[in-house]
Amino acid sequence: MANFQTNDKVRIKYHIQGKEDGQALIFIEGYSGNEATWAAQINDFVKAGFKVITYDRRNHGKSQSVPYGMQIARHGFDLAELINHLKLKKPVLIGHSMGASTIFAYLSFFGCQNVKAVVTEDQSPKAISENDWVFGLFNSSWENFYKNAALIETTKLTRLPISSEIKRILGEAYRSYQPFDFHFNQPLLLDSLVQDWREEIKNETVPHLFLAGSASPLWSSEHSKAAASLSPFARAYTFKGCGHIPHLESADEFNRLVIKFIQKNSY
Repeated sequence: MANFQTNDKVRIKYHIQGKEDGQALIFIEGYSGNEATWAAQINDFVKAGFKVITYDRRNHGKSQSVPYGMQIARHGFDLAELINHLKLKKPVLIGHSMGASTIFAYLSFFGCQNVKAVVTEDQSPKAISENDWVFGLFNSSWENFYKNAALIETTKLTRLPISSEIKRILGEAYRSYQPFDFHFNQPLLLDSLVQDWREEIKNETVPHLFLAGSASPLWSSEHSKAAASLSPFARAYTFKGCGHIPHLESADEFNRLVIKFIQKNSY
């Protein structure tokens, strides 16, 4: 595991696997996760000839935890610094949940000029329901949003069983990490959830695949179709029966779909 230091002195840990001159892919984990949550993807994407990069966002996994930078905008800037540190040319960005919001934050600063394509998984671009958007977190309004946000920590996120082998790999990985501090990182969660990324989607000029689980406990899977409708470069796909983490619940389907999407749009 290598590391680099951000411009505000935070150590970020990352891994690079696969073909050195292959199309670069950056996998970005969700809230409270770490790079090990992509364990079901690494082998298939490496075999497909890609340069696979995983990393732990600040305050996640084995990256440094600090009491500052608790804004999703800062996480987007960290992603930009990782891209610059590795001198990547037009990587594909793949983000799950808050990892998707990290991508949106990156795009809000830097646009699509140095991005080949985007894949976002089960993340509504607006987590608060209002008249023009009905795909909020637990269908939250501004009146009950903060109460509902607190439910995330105790919500079972999956609906389909995860394979015993993936469970074993995840279990071993998590035992090597410090437990994620939900209370300490609550400001990051709230800052992320109050954002509205729909304008960023409208401004995108690269292919974007919006993914959702049909049985996601957080929001209606229709958010992916609604988000994709904002850009002529986007399309949506829903994993039947999956909860919030299709890349673990239906790993083979996820891998086939995303690899095909990248191959179609990267060469």
